[in-house]
Amino acid sequence: MITTVFETQHEVHYELVDPKRAWSRSRSTRVQEVDDAGKPDETLEPVGHDRGFLWAMDTYWRFEERDGGTYIESQSISLTRDIPTGLGWLIGPYVTSVPRESLDFTLATTRAAVLRRISAQPGRDSR
Repeated sequence: MITTVFETQHEVHYELVDPKRAWSRSRSTRVQEVDDAGKPDETLEPVGHDRGFLWAMDTYWRFEERDGGTYIESQSISLTRDIPTGLGWLIGPYVTSVPRESLDFTLATTRAAVLRRISAQPGRDSR
């Protein structure tokens, strides 16, 4: 399979709607593919001159506090190149699973960070 690492920068905007609701928007401002990630000769491909797996990514979040917790809704939109003709049967299932895995990872990481913060507060349990 294909493994790709990216270095990205994002512009993030947060908005407090009211004391119980907020939203945020994250828009990529730079996406660069990393060649030989984690190796001594690791390098960044010039912007726009890579394999085209990810050109842009926007993420939209909504947060609402209710029922004793926080509900989070996340939507992610990414711009990539087309799957080469004839390879859809091989690559298609992988391409469609990546956004789900990324979202699962993001939500699990967010939950773990929130629980750590709660458990660090004096007199609070971490359910």
